[in-house]
Amino acid sequence: MKKVRIGCGSSWSRDRLQPAKELVLNGQLDYICFDAMSEVTMSIAQVARANDTRIPPYDPYLDARMRPILKECVERGVRIITSAGWIDPVAAADKLVEIGKELGIPKLKVAAVSGSVITDRILDLDVDFLEDGKPVKEFRDSIISAEVYMGAEGIVKAIASGADVIVTSRIGDGCPYLAALVHELGWSMDDHHAVAKGMIIGHLMECGSQITGGCFADPGYKDVPNIADLGNPIVEVTDDKIVISILPDKGGIVSQATCQEQLLYEVQDPSTYICPDVIADLTKVRFREIGVNEVEVLIDGAGRPRTPTLKALIGLREGFVAEEMVLFAGPGALQRAEMTKDILEQRLKMAGLDAEEIRWDFVGLNAVHRESTPNMKFEPNEIVLRVAVKTKTRDDALKLGLEVDPLAVTGVYGIGKWGTHSPGTRVRPVVGLNSALVARSEISPKVTMR
Repeated sequence: MKKVRIGCGSSWSRDRLQPAKELVLNGQLDYICFDAMSEVTMSIAQVARANDTRIPPYDPYLDARMRPILKECVERGVRIITSAGWIDPVAAADKLVEIGKELGIPKLKVAAVSGSVITDRILDLDVDFLEDGKPVKEFRDSIISAEVYMGAEGIVKAIASGADVIVTSRIGDGCPYLAALVHELGWSMDDHHAVAKGMIIGHLMECGSQITGGCFADPGYKDVPNIADLGNPIVEVTDDKIVISILPDKGGIVSQATCQEQLLYEVQDPSTYICPDVIADLTKVRFREIGVNEVEVLIDGAGRPRTPTLKALIGLREGFVAEEMVLFAGPGALQRAEMTKDILEQRLKMAGLDAEEIRWDFVGLNAVHRESTPNMKFEPNEIVLRVAVKTKTRDDALKLGLEVDPLAVTGVYGIGKWGTHSPGTRVRPVVGLNSALVARSEISPKVTMR
């Protein structure tokens, strides 16, 4: 019976670099998949490119992540699938070919899967925001980016073309794993139970070390051995068995509990997990520990046919944010922080700050729980006053730093400043994310070979 072994190389653009090479060298893999996006990735990239066209239109960590493993993957027959293409997968493919030549890899085949970016035609699609029902057209002057979550179809075609590396734009997070399984095990994309199985496997794997103890460890309650050397997961799949594990010499833990937590990660209704290629019922999933750091995944009839629409993420310009932090330590730290808050409130009013929102936090006291913070009567030895303002214009956002910096000589005693850069470098544009549903018929993945 044919088996497919797939490793997770990364769960987002800035994930750790080392685990991927360890998987390639020691994991006996057929595929290694790299998620390189978060929800806001594309919008941030569009803003950055608008300010500086020298910034590449793909994941800036593409070279650092691929160069150490590319030659070994080709030599060992390990295929790479990554969403690092961001705005321009073809440009990312060209970069990978360049890296391949520098490494002396003959005839490296790279496929770019495009089609998710619809910024230039979102206004023509007559869609409404899911959040408030307003027409997207009403925000034409604020739109930075628009892209849909594509499914596995384009990746399956790219694998069938013989590509060593497949690089995509935005796709459903689990789709690289689904595509590999569809190709290798001969599943039909019309078999919604098989597709749901593949998407559930992808969902469990795509966050990498979250299923091996990352974002799970809680000392004394949920202990994770050697978390500093956390291993990334491997899944081995046949038509009748699914097992998730880690390399035997790595830190971490794969257990029923880690799998259950990842199964429910970023899920609203577990019985109706809507993916680009299928609707999956996560209540049909069970886990069974079959060895040390080995968990069998049991999935029974979990699929329903896909929806006629695909989800689109639309990035909007929503003004600017400035953030400042001021440090206090020693006797009276909290009282001095509170006095500084009063000083800044008055001075910002004098400066004519026109803010849509102002937030004050005493970090170490109430920054997380806010109004729900218990009334604990103690005198902190140190405290950080954090203030953030959201404004319509950059000039208004700058006013915060222009009042915080002078506190060094016009505020209370014993004050410390977090960071020494000029106020202009502490202001950033705000990118808001909304979503809409786009007819599936409007989206066609395109495979470009390099």
